[in-house]
Order: sequence, then structure tokens, then C-alpha cells
Amino acid sequence: MAAPSATLTAQEQIRIDQRGRSELAFLRQMRGALLPLRQDVRAALEAAGVLAGESGADIAELRNAAVPVLSGLPEQRVVGSVLRWCRDQTTPRAVAAFERSRADLEPLASVPAGLVEDLLGEDVPRYWDYEFHGTAGGWDGHDHMGFIHFELVYKYLLMAAYGNNIFALRKQVAEAAPRSGYRRILDLGAGTGQYTMMLAEAYPEAEITALDPSRTSLNYAKRRSLDAGLAWRCVRSLAEKTGLPDASFDLVTSFILLHEVPPHITRAILAESFRLLEPGGEIHFSDVTPYRACDPYKAWNDDWDAEHGNEPWWRTAATAQLSEWAEAAGFVDVTEGALTPDGVYPWILTARKPLETA
Repeated sequence: MAAPSATLTAQEQIRIDQRGRSELAFLRQMRGALLPLRQDVRAALEAAGVLAGESGADIAELRNAAVPVLSGLPEQRVVGSVLRWCRDQTTPRAVAAFERSRADLEPLASVPAGLVEDLLGEDVPRYWDYEFHGTAGGWDGHDHMGFIHFELVYKYLLMAAYGNNIFALRKQVAEAAPRSGYRRILDLGAGTGQYTMMLAEAYPEAEITALDPSRTSLNYAKRRSLDAGLAWRCVRSLAEKTGLPDASFDLVTSFILLHEVPPHITRAILAESFRLLEPGGEIHFSDVTPYRACDPYKAWNDDWDAEHGNEPWWRTAATAQLSEWAEAAGFVDVTEGALTPDGVYPWILTARKPLETA
């Protein structure tokens, strides 16, 4: 299996009309313009002693202590209002840009029928019916939402703001798995395949399965794999109930999936991963940094942003005891820790299925 070339750069954006480019650039600039106001908010919290603790472990107490400081602070009201407006505008503007150029873009977004296996049908769980990240209508709210979210929202907004670092992190996570080689890899919550691409690059000989509940995301993941000459298997199913055979993989992995599901589903994902792994196989999950490992400002800011950014389970993920849950699922050699030296993001959970199980 040939590995893809590293061609996912901000310069390779799908071209849309001038109106679409201008609207998305304006949204990006609006968010960027909030930085001085956010700095003022931090200064106010520091002056009031709210951020004096060693960590953000007690996030409820930290958030409560911040309320009287921020209630009369106009900077914080502006930040909240602008973020809500940008969130409400992003998907509709991107969808409208796609529709104005549909004749040109649809051939780039489409994949032949039958290449994505559907093991889920219409039996979707209640938690899936949510507009994550403020994506209007949810991940399947448009027949090409996977393409729209990756090629327009992701590239025009996120990549323009953060550059290739968002891809570099995915590659670092992929390469940080316990072994230097795997034969069969399952990518849970694969979306449009950003992390799957990095797995294919890190483990070019492995058979890779990309799994996600979103039809449109997997359709575009499959299209991207075909364009790159890769033979991924794309399966529409749930991470907690995949429908795949026992002991099918030697690595089950994900990039920032766990904060998108409620805690009982995270436990179920760990149990399902244990079932799917062959003895000696490993899990390698990256996600949000626990508040106990964050300084008070980062914990407060992450929690506030999540509350105002359509991230309903961020706090439960950031306060979860993942190591304990992994051990309860049967895993051994469980480790947690930050990937990067600054200890900020992303956070990695790695564990192994024992060679002999009870």
C-alpha cells in the first residue's frame, strides 16, 4: 500500500467564488480580532485572584469564581457575542458557497456508490443528533457536508488560522503509537480522513479501516483515499458498537473522538476496542487535556469555549478518569500523558490487551 504524499497545505484550497472566499475570510478575521479582548479578560481574572490555583482540576469552582468578575466586563460580552455569531454563520456561508459552485465542486466531492460500507442504517443514537461545533444540521446536514467541512470550513478557517500544525499534530500522534509497525489498524471517528491519512503515512504496509457514523464525512474520506491511491476500507458504524469481528485489529486508535461522546459511550468504546483487538493489540487515543493537567486559565478558557461552541461533552471528557476506565475494560500497561513537551495538547491514552484474557 503506497503512502500518501504530504500535500495537504493551506495553499491547496478548493477554489470557490469571490463572495465565498470573502465571507469565510471575514469570519476568520473576526475570530482573530478577539485576541486582545481575550487577553483583557485573562488580565481581569488574574487581578481578581481567580487564576491563583495550581490547576483547573476543580473546574466548577473555577467557573463559579469567575462569574462575578466577568458579569460586568464588556470585553467578555463582546467575545461571547462574536463567537456565537461566527458559529451561526460559518456552516450556512460555506454551504451557500458550495451551492453557487456546485456544478464545479460536486464532481470533486463525489464517490462512486457502494464504496462505503453501511453497517448503521438509520439506527443512530440520540447523542449523534447534535450540531457539533455549531455545524448547522449536524455532520450530515448537507449531502456533501464532509467535503464542505473539510475543504471550506477546515481549510479556509482553521488551516488559515493555524497553518499545517493541525496536520503535524495528527502525524505526531500516529507515530507515537507503541510499535513501529502494525498490520491492521482501525481509526475510530475517522471523519473525512485527516488522521487516517497520517496513519497511512506512518504505517504504509498496514490495512486501514476508517469508521465513522457520518455518511458524508466517510464519502469524502473515501474520495480522498482514492485520489491518494490508498485502499482504505470505509465503514459507517458506531465506535461503541462497530459490528466488526472479534480480534480484527492490532491497533485501535482515534484522534479527538472521545470528547464528542457522552461518558457512558466512552466506556463502551473502550470495551468495544478491547473486543476488536487481537491479544497483545493496543489502543492509542488522543483527546483533550484533562483539567487537572491544565493551568487555571487554560482550564477556564477551554471550558467556557466548549460551553459556547457546541461541545456538550468536553467537560466530561476533560474530567474523565480514562486510565481507570481502560483498566476496567481489561487493558494493561495503561499510560496517559501529553504528547508535546509543553503538556498542553493533545493528551494520549495508550494501553494493551493482554496476551491471555480471563
